[in-house]
Amino acid sequence: MNKNITRLAIGAGLMALTYLVACGEAERSTTVVVDIEQVDPSSQEVVFWYQHSRQREEALVELIEEYNRTNVHGIKVRGEYMGGYDDIYNKMSVAIQGGTLPQLVVAYQNQALAYFEADGVVDIAPYMRSKKWGLSAAENADFIQAFLQQDNNKGVQTGFPPNRSMEVLYYNVDWLKELGYARPPVTWDEFADMCRKAKAQPFSKSTDKEHSLGFFLELDASRLATMVFTRGGDFMNADKTAYTFNTPQVRQALQLMQDLIREKAVDIVSERYMDQQEFGVGKALFALRSTSGLPFFKSAVADGLDFAWSVSAPPRQVDDPVVNVYGASLSLCRTTPAQQLATWLFVKWFTQPQQQARWARASNYFPVRKSTANELKEYLAENPGYAAAFKLLDYGKSEPAVQGYQGVRKMIADAMVDIAEGGDLDDVLSNLERQANKTLERF
Repeated sequence: MNKNITRLAIGAGLMALTYLVACGEAERSTTVVVDIEQVDPSSQEVVFWYQHSRQREEALVELIEEYNRTNVHGIKVRGEYMGGYDDIYNKMSVAIQGGTLPQLVVAYQNQALAYFEADGVVDIAPYMRSKKWGLSAAENADFIQAFLQQDNNKGVQTGFPPNRSMEVLYYNVDWLKELGYARPPVTWDEFADMCRKAKAQPFSKSTDKEHSLGFFLELDASRLATMVFTRGGDFMNADKTAYTFNTPQVRQALQLMQDLIREKAVDIVSERYMDQQEFGVGKALFALRSTSGLPFFKSAVADGLDFAWSVSAPPRQVDDPVVNVYGASLSLCRTTPAQQLATWLFVKWFTQPQQQARWARASNYFPVRKSTANELKEYLAENPGYAAAFKLLDYGKSEPAVQGYQGVRKMIADAMVDIAEGGDLDDVLSNLERQANKTLERF
C-alpha cells in the first residue's frame, strides 16, 4: 500500500495526516516486491518498542538476551521501554510521519490497523506462509485460532499475538459461604442478589463493618463489554460497519449497575486499582478484572485478610460462558526486507511453546499456543486461579478491532459516568451510538 492521504487516531481524537511514508530514515514513494525466500536476515538489528515494566520487563529482557546469544543468524534485538500503550501510539504516529520507525512494536488491533493504513506496518501473513521462514501446518494449528483472527482484517495480518488476557470474576469464597452460597453467580440476577446480601451482611473477617458491598464498578469500556457479551450482545453489528450501543443488552447491563449503585450495593472505582485493594480487605465480595491482575489480587489478599478466593467466568444470561479476551499484539514495522524478516524470526521464536511458558510464568498472561499447557503443568497446579481461567480460553470474544476505537472507548467511559450518576439510559446510549458512528465516517 502507498497512500498519500492517511488517517491516524491520535490519543482520544482523530487527525488527518498527509505525508510520504518513511522507511527508517529513507523516504519511500513506491512499493518494491521482494521474494521473502531470497532475503538474508543475517546480522540485522531489531529495535523493539514495548510497554512492559518491572518484573515483566526483566523477564522480557532475559528472553531477548537469550535470543541474541542463540539465534543462528546473528540477529540482535534491542528492547526499548516506550511508556504505556497511548505513549507508544503517539510516538508511532510521529515516526510514521517522518521519524525513524522501530522494527517491532506492541499494538492493540485498532492501533495496528491504523499503522497499516498509514504504511507504517506490513502484512505478516506472507511471513507466516513462507516455505523457508514460516510456520508449518502443525505449528499454525497449535495457535489458538481466535487469537490469530483478532489481528486479521480481511485477510491482512496486521499483528501477531504473543499473549492474551481475559476478564474474569474474582470472588471471596469464604464470604460467599457465610452468605449461604456454595458457588459463584452463574447469572447476572444471582450476581445482583449476592451483592445486595453482601451489603446487608459484612464479611466476618472485615475490620470495617460500616463499609460492605458487593462490587466496585470501574467505568471502563472493557468492563461494559464483558457485561454486554455475556448477555449475547456486542458493541458493533455483524459486519463491523456500525456501533450498536442503544440495544437491550447494553441497556440491561447499565440499568442493573445503575440500580445497584442507587441501592448502595455497588460503588464506583474512584482510584486506580481501588477494587483490588478493597477486595483484599474484605469490603467487596466481587471484582471484575483482567487475569493479568491475578498476582496482584493474590498479594492484596495475602496482605489483607488472607481468605479463600478464586475466579470464575463472569455471570451471564446466555447458555455458555463468555469471556472478553484481549491483549496487544506485535506488529512488524515497514523498514527493509532484511530487517522485516529478522523481526519475524524473533516473533516466531518468542511464540514457541518453551518461550511462551517462560513468558506466561513471568507475566501471568495466557499463552497463544495450545501445546504450551504441557510446559505449564506445575505452574497450573500451583496457581489454581490461573488454571481456572485457562479453561475458559475457548469461550473468548473480542472488542472491536476498527480504527478509531481508542477514542470510542473514552466515549463509553464517559457514558458510563453519566449513567452511574443517574442519567437517562435512552438519551445517553442514543448519543453514544451517534457519536461513536461518526468516528467511522473518518476512515
